[in-house]
Amino acid sequence: MYLLGPRSHTSSLTTRIRTTIGARPTTLPYVPRQPRFSYAREYRRPYSNPAGESNERQHGASRSSIKPLTVFAICIPLGCALKWALNEDEATTSSSANGFVKYKLAKKEDISSTSSIFTLKPGQSSTIRTDDPATKRAITSAQFKQPQLQIARNYTLLPSIDGQDPQVLRFLIRKERNGEVSGYLHRLSVGSDIEVRGLSAEYILPEQVNTALFLAGGTGIAPAMQVADALAGGSHVHILWANRRREDCRGGVSDTARPTGWNWDFSGWWSPFGLPSSGIGMKDDVRPADASAIVSQLDSLKSRSARESSKQRQTLVDYYVDEEGTLIQPSEILPLLKSAEKAADEYERGKKLLFVSGPEGFINHWAGPKQWVNGREVQGPLGGVLSTIDLHDWEVVKL
Repeated sequence: MYLLGPRSHTSSLTTRIRTTIGARPTTLPYVPRQPRFSYAREYRRPYSNPAGESNERQHGASRSSIKPLTVFAICIPLGCALKWALNEDEATTSSSANGFVKYKLAKKEDISSTSSIFTLKPGQSSTIRTDDPATKRAITSAQFKQPQLQIARNYTLLPSIDGQDPQVLRFLIRKERNGEVSGYLHRLSVGSDIEVRGLSAEYILPEQVNTALFLAGGTGIAPAMQVADALAGGSHVHILWANRRREDCRGGVSDTARPTGWNWDFSGWWSPFGLPSSGIGMKDDVRPADASAIVSQLDSLKSRSARESSKQRQTLVDYYVDEEGTLIQPSEILPLLKSAEKAADEYERGKKLLFVSGPEGFINHWAGPKQWVNGREVQGPLGGVLSTIDLHDWEVVKL
């Protein structure tokens, strides 16, 4: 009995312990798990019908996440459409000064074996504005993009010719040796797309200009033509255009320059006390009838100046060609300045401007190099040949 009693008691206790530990709370009421939601959001939600309360709580979270997505999906297309509409409206009314716009190469007219006139027409609704009052008296240029290398270079705009569409742009561009942009442009065929940005004002002419003298080398004739166009009939303009070969200024006849080489013919005359006739310095095989498009436009500018001037304010052009030995000599500059001052004595007072434009070496030789200050190209101090000449009150401008 002793032995059985404890065994029976132990067995009963063990059974109760096992039953207590292993039992499942099946007698407790089952409470279903509620979906998670923000208390603050639930508190602010408008009260709904008690009968639909459970349904409201089950779907409240999904609706709160759908609403922002719906608004986002609607606003994005609307915003894009509004931006496109605003850009389209701006594109049709003004230039795209902050970005490149597409033009079509409508014509490429060879001037020489290395240079051509590029005529561009708009390739889309956005165009470069050429009638901006801010650039009316400015020497302007535009940037051309080389898309493969993602680089750009500025080229000076040629003045308009008679009958030219205001939206058409013309540029004189020389194919430079190892020139990434100029080489790319000269490889393009007519009809190709060209991306252009501008216009940029290189220099703004003062309101009152008495006389302007231009030392131009090669394609530096383009800014000289802009100045002659802007000042036609209102100021005395004298352009000295230097080229390496005659083909670059084919048909050009000097107005005043005395030849400095020994290869001129004797169809004209000159005197140390006077100026030569306009026939001096011309080759027998070069005639005005063979004039290039640039020379023809220069002749038109001269004719316009004479036609619009009431006081005989003239535009004069002299041609200098390296291969003919006719070079611009430093000794000629001071007499030319005095001659220009004398010719302009009868005009109202104004600035006397001496421009130097052309390749970097040409500018450095005559006026010294430009300088870069804070990321911008500035005139820099006067150097070169002109720094050795007493210029009096002439203002030198490097382009």
